[in-house]
Amino acid sequence: MRSMTTKWIVGIAALCLVASPAMALNPILKELEDTFVGLGDKLIPSVVYIEVTGERSGPRGAGVPNDLRNFFGLPPLGEGEQPPPMPSEASGSGFIIDQEGHILTNNHVISDAKSISVVMHDGTEHPATVIGADSQTDIAVIKIDTDKPLPAMRLGDSSGVKPGQFAIAIGSPQGLEGSMSFGHVTALGREGLRLPNLRFQGFIQTDAAINLGNSGGPLCNIDGEVIGINVAIVYGANSIGFAIPINTAKGILNQLISTGRVSRGFLGVAIEDASDFSDAIGMPDRYGAFVQDVRPGTPAEAAGVKIYDVIRKVDGKQVRTASELMRIIASYSPGETVDIELWRDGDTVDKQVTLMEFSQGPVVAEVDEANPLGIQVQPVPDELRAEFEMDDDDQGVIVSQIDPFGPAYRQGLRQGDVILELARKPVPS
Repeated sequence: MRSMTTKWIVGIAALCLVASPAMALNPILKELEDTFVGLGDKLIPSVVYIEVTGERSGPRGAGVPNDLRNFFGLPPLGEGEQPPPMPSEASGSGFIIDQEGHILTNNHVISDAKSISVVMHDGTEHPATVIGADSQTDIAVIKIDTDKPLPAMRLGDSSGVKPGQFAIAIGSPQGLEGSMSFGHVTALGREGLRLPNLRFQGFIQTDAAINLGNSGGPLCNIDGEVIGINVAIVYGANSIGFAIPINTAKGILNQLISTGRVSRGFLGVAIEDASDFSDAIGMPDRYGAFVQDVRPGTPAEAAGVKIYDVIRKVDGKQVRTASELMRIIASYSPGETVDIELWRDGDTVDKQVTLMEFSQGPVVAEVDEANPLGIQVQPVPDELRAEFEMDDDDQGVIVSQIDPFGPAYRQGLRQGDVILELARKPVPS
């Protein structure tokens, strides 16, 4: 009898040991769930759905012969007649930032828009105008006019964001308005995404679900503050999304609202990370921006910056990478004078540079009509064909020289790349 009683006591104790942790976790999980639900109630009304109507670059039905136009429901064309342009439609997300009706979104959501319509969470629709846009950061500000009070979001501080923190992505993925997904910040400072014209990256990476249509929507922290603007995903990968740090937007917001554009300092050098060259030039460490070229007529040339210099500091601020130098220089206004510290042939050299205004016009990228891509090519040498594992019948040319300010360089081509096709056609010579 005593043995049976002992077994019951042991069994009940074991059951209590198993159940107690689960029971203890329930209030914590419930509190977390309530926090997420409360955040949704608070944040979603501040997020808007943006519909954009533009105009296709090509005319509707171009190249379709008359005998097929009827099949596609297109009217026949007279001799020499061109079909009319066809409207294009796009959509994205944005979020309200003040009571005046300013909305932050991505530049690529509203670029080339003929008309913009903003749909609020309550279903009301308002026409919007573009106040300012910046393709280099992919940030834009649009504005609506309404007499109703607007639920503005609170902008946080992305400099304090750390991997592992909760991340909440809100927007209209695939047009599904008011969607909210939860995840974490998985990495910081992501660079090298091949996004057209986007000079400044340093993205926040997150596993919170971001899909087409989330562009321009907010990435928030657990306190309901915006820490980023959703901008891109990796196609074919699961849970890899990127957001522009909100501090990038805060740094240019006043300029966009007041002038419609961003004015940035310009140095005039083509640069790469010094880590790629540190051993070859005998640097003491791997930090800095290695100068590959100095553009004529620029502040860098006037100050005496030379090819093979490594820019190590700007006004005492450590420069670790090429992208960090770009961000530092861009934070200054044109006309400001800065002190730069160079590493040159084993010595430290100090220079003063008065910055110009960065422009994507002729000052920076003058197009050579005879060489509009800014590259020179030659046949691939036999020894390189073997290294690249090219078959005897493989065609292609190798980039022997490239203008670091030309369009090919800006889109990611580099000296030593082999071009195999152009517009899906083989390149034989």
